[in-house]
Amino acid sequence: MITALKITFNTILLFLCISYSQSLYAQKSAKLKNDIKQNGVLFNENLDKAFREIDGLLKISREQKNYSAELTLLDRKCRYFYSKNKIDDLIESAEELDSKSLLYNDSYYQGMANIYLAEAFSINGLNDRALSYLDKAYSILKADNSGQKKIFFAKANVLISYGNIYSDKGEPRKAVQKLREVIKSYNELKNDKEIDQFQYVNYSNLASIYADYNIDSARYFALKSVVLKPLGKDDDSIMMLNYFILGQAYEKSGNIEEAMKYFHKALITSEKTGTELNKKKVYNSLVELYKKSNKKDSAIIYENKLKQLEISILESKYNSLQKVIEVDEKTKSHNNFKWIYILLIIVIVAGVFIFYILKKNKPKVIPRTLNESYSMLTELARNSDPAFMFTFEQVFPNFSEKLLKINPELQKSEIEFCALLKLNLSTKDIAKITFIEPRTVQNKKYRIRKRLNIPQSVDIYNWFNTNF
Repeated sequence: MITALKITFNTILLFLCISYSQSLYAQKSAKLKNDIKQNGVLFNENLDKAFREIDGLLKISREQKNYSAELTLLDRKCRYFYSKNKIDDLIESAEELDSKSLLYNDSYYQGMANIYLAEAFSINGLNDRALSYLDKAYSILKADNSGQKKIFFAKANVLISYGNIYSDKGEPRKAVQKLREVIKSYNELKNDKEIDQFQYVNYSNLASIYADYNIDSARYFALKSVVLKPLGKDDDSIMMLNYFILGQAYEKSGNIEEAMKYFHKALITSEKTGTELNKKKVYNSLVELYKKSNKKDSAIIYENKLKQLEISILESKYNSLQKVIEVDEKTKSHNNFKWIYILLIIVIVAGVFIFYILKKNKPKVIPRTLNESYSMLTELARNSDPAFMFTFEQVFPNFSEKLLKINPELQKSEIEFCALLKLNLSTKDIAKITFIEPRTVQNKKYRIRKRLNIPQSVDIYNWFNTNF
């Protein structure tokens, strides 16, 4: 009897231990799922912040052997490197995604991995190789009969990538044809909200292709995309592209003021979200517009930014070409040695060009004393020049970053107000510059004190001069 009771008791204990372990695993799994979801939301708002979380989440997903979570995060890394123009890292991440999706038998992520590889090869000008990756991606996705909605979206991504590559090849009409195929495929979606979100992206992509040869059509589709932007959603990389296209449209119509307004909106969105796509084109446009407006200082500032960005892009391309060789070696054909030699020549040429850029074409530095810099910044502020904050950050590097470390919830307008305080501008001067009452300026100073924990006993101007 006692033995039987002991067996029963031990059985119950074992059952409770198993149940507890299962419950604990379920809790951890649910937490990981929620953390990945939150990271996805953050990814759309600020790429860099979201990216910093990914490796930690990947480690947890591997510990839990959560293959779906792992693939989601690997895909997110690919999207990050694509958005940042880091092509060498994109190739490496896409290869990892490809091998893991093959191991886990996931056709969606196999397709996406090949799309990323296609984009990487296309950026390096290797369009035929890029098209072969897209053909492979489409073949994998077409063979999937699961009926999953994400397969539909992945196939749409393939067509969008075909469009990008035809555009890079100088065949914009073929690119438009592919994107119109994507737009017409919306009837596979049943939910109106999903359709709107789908076309929000597609109209913007179509506008970017039209911008190469029909600016009126580009403007039309950019505005259609703007109308479909989800309510309450912050500006994202799609809106950055829309702002840039609208800026181009105003520039071509001769409305310089509106063009500059939209180009600066594009840059603000770029800074906020962390995306680098189309940033080079925005800088190019601003340089030309500032020159036309006879604002030489502002033109020099954006020339410097443009050169720094070009160096970064060239370095990434240089590194990525070496990755391309590694990829090619894995799939050798009888023509591969000739192919590798060609790529080696490209790598050497790219390396020499980067060396030349770095040594011979260094960004110009505006030769000013600190007092002259203060005067220039004050003048920009008084003229409400959109280049004010960009110039300010060049004179006082990491100013915004330091403020956000103290209080991450500071708004852009508050950071700009702090910049005016850093310039030692009086309440009266700030009131004139910002077109508000002196009393309102005093109220803003009080709020800034609270937001930055500046003691009442400390002079606010001295605080900025000491800490920044």
